[in-house]
Amino acid sequence: METIQGCITVVVPVYNGENYLRATIKAILNSAYRKIEVLLVDDGSTDKSGDICMKFAKEDQRVRYIRQKNGGIVAARNKGLALAKGEYICFCDQDDLTDCKMYYEILQKMKAENAQIGLCSTGQLLNGEKIPYEHVVDAVYNEEEIKENLLFPLLFRGYNYSYAESGNYIYGTVWKCIFRREFLDLHKMKFRKFIDYEDDWIFVTEAFSYAKCVVTCSISGYYWRINKSSKSHKKTFIEDIIGKMEVYDSYVYAFLADCIIDKVILKEYSRVSLCEHFVDLYRNEASIKDLKKKKVYRRAVSEYLRKKDYKTQLKCRMHLRKSAFRRRLVYGSLIYLGIGITFYTSRAVDILEGGMSNIKCLILLDRKAKKV
Repeated sequence: METIQGCITVVVPVYNGENYLRATIKAILNSAYRKIEVLLVDDGSTDKSGDICMKFAKEDQRVRYIRQKNGGIVAARNKGLALAKGEYICFCDQDDLTDCKMYYEILQKMKAENAQIGLCSTGQLLNGEKIPYEHVVDAVYNEEEIKENLLFPLLFRGYNYSYAESGNYIYGTVWKCIFRREFLDLHKMKFRKFIDYEDDWIFVTEAFSYAKCVVTCSISGYYWRINKSSKSHKKTFIEDIIGKMEVYDSYVYAFLADCIIDKVILKEYSRVSLCEHFVDLYRNEASIKDLKKKKVYRRAVSEYLRKKDYKTQLKCRMHLRKSAFRRRLVYGSLIYLGIGITFYTSRAVDILEGGMSNIKCLILLDRKAKKV
């Protein structure tokens, strides 16, 4: 497909998003950077989302509407990647908001430095109020600097390691980033789904691993909505999660091994990643309703933890920051209370975090605690 020079394609996966979709599209179209293509990929919506998308496509020639059978957000994003016409590509979720200066500020810096990736700070949108959250400093990173200031802080987020100290606190979210299309094509990049929640993280991590120049802008350009009805807030049991984790680990380790020469760092990341899996295994249990199925799942998790020598792996917990609330409680429970009791500990943390997620002062305290 022919590329439109200087144009940025914003891919918006759409699925039953009628409540906030209009505001999201309007915010993108209101961008100070005018050479823009908004690619709305409707993933089989059953509400009025399709009508909303078609209306915008008719009223503004910068908007394109694509509809496909429901295949999930990974399929929708990959469809957007395949059909995008812009020289630059980025992504926006259907219920979030972009600042009018976001694309302009990042692209100006990318062009000046000939960067392959640009990204900005982000915030949360709570009851219509914008609250700053994730922070990156204004900078230009090349080669090894990308690992030190972006990749390692992402891999070891929530842990204190000397090689992950940075002025940036990095989440693996794709929507704060703009990518040069040529760069994505060169490395045949696309979104991959091994478990159910890691597609953003893999895409961003892989991009940092390949990149030669990345620029960061401190502007809070993207605000993600705290929406209890969104898919990310709904607990759905993941079948065969242990097997999926092993495939996921194999894929991630392969591309990280090519860019991380220091085997000590790579080994420590593998340990941290494994311990993160422990937390996810406990969270996955909370969505099981059938008691027999719950019993079988708990037995499988117990066998997995023992097989992985979980107490030895959990030595990395000594590097955890105080702000890593869930991990500290789950790891501590595993060490001192055992595998069985930790199922109840994890459930209690679920309830507590659910009550905290809509309280502004607690969000601000969380941000302050996490900021490096």
